[in-house]
Order: sequence, then C-alpha cells, then structure tokens
Amino acid sequence: MRRITLSILLNLTLITSAGANEDLSGVWRDLFTRCRIAVETGKDFDATGLRDLGRSVRTVPPITAPGVPFPLLHGYKMAEQRWEVPGSRFVVVEAEYPPDGGKSRRSCKLELAQGAEPISTEEEKLLRATFFVERDDLLSTGRHEYWNPDPLFSTNLGIRLAGNNPYGCRVVSFLDIDTRSHSQSFFQTGSAEQDAACGAAPRFTHP
Repeated sequence: MRRITLSILLNLTLITSAGANEDLSGVWRDLFTRCRIAVETGKDFDATGLRDLGRSVRTVPPITAPGVPFPLLHGYKMAEQRWEVPGSRFVVVEAEYPPDGGKSRRSCKLELAQGAEPISTEEEKLLRATFFVERDDLLSTGRHEYWNPDPLFSTNLGIRLAGNNPYGCRVVSFLDIDTRSHSQSFFQTGSAEQDAACGAAPRFTHP
C-alpha cells in the first residue's frame, strides 16, 4: 500500500511540474509576441489582462575604466512603463531611450519580478526549445532573418526583422538566459529598436 501511495504522489508531482513548465512556456511566448509586435509595428503594447504598475525613471550609470579620466559611455535616464503578469514570475518593461532629435528608441522586455524564483536549467531548456519553434515560424514568413546576440550566457538566441520598422529602426528580438552555477542567474528577453538615428516621437515623459 505504501509503495502504491508513493507512486501516486510521484506521478502527481511530475504532472504538476509539467503543467507549471507548460504554463511558463505559454506565458513567455504570449508576452514575447506582444513585445515583438509592438516594437516591429510601432504600435502601442497590448497590455490586455496585465496589471499596470505605472511609470518610472531608471538611471543607467556611466561606464568608466581605471586610469581613464572620462567615461567610456555617458550615463543616461530611461523612461519605463511596467506591467505585472498576474500569477506569473514575469514583469513586462517597456522603455525609451532619452530623446535625440525628437526621436526615442524603444524596447519591450520581459524580466523576472523582484523576489521571483530564478529560471532553472530545466526551464531554460524549455524556453530555448519554445524560442526555436517561434523563430522557425517567423523565418518561414520571409519577414525575419537569423540574428544571434553575443555568446555571453548559457542561452543566447535572437532573430531580426528583415527590414526596418515604420520608424526606420532595425528590430532585434532575443532570449538571454544564464543558469551556470559559477555565475549569477540571469534572464532577459524581448525586442528592441537599434540604430541611434531612428525612433518615433517619445511616448513617455522624460526627465
């Protein structure tokens, strides 16, 4: 009887775990697609079903080097809008770079909520496999091309819009994860406009 009970409990645990993984994958793909479509088309982000966390300003410090009397890259402030995903570990962060010539480049990313459990190695494999399916679907349309970010993490995957979006920007979409034991866990995914001279009129109020 005890063996039967343990077997039932083990099966229930595996089913529950599989269900959680499938949900993680499904939520990721839905939000990733919303971000990608918003940045590629220049339209507003579809926040249907998400909880509005409001807008804020994030300060990006300058990059310096020992012995160099000036910053290698100047610091700046990013205007951000955040949405919370009820029942999920994900937070959507839409951001704009400081306006340049009346234009602001835009990004839309998924991050883990503060205090959320890090992505595990098994979840990394699941999200990587889901990204491959999504990328194959996009490549088959002929409107996207291969593009991979620099190999900095244990997962470095991407895809790029074959042409420019309506505001003259190249748009890349990516999945970056690091679950290696010798480094801090890292997760970031989403879409972003590239090229400094592109962008639309700012949507957010900038400091």
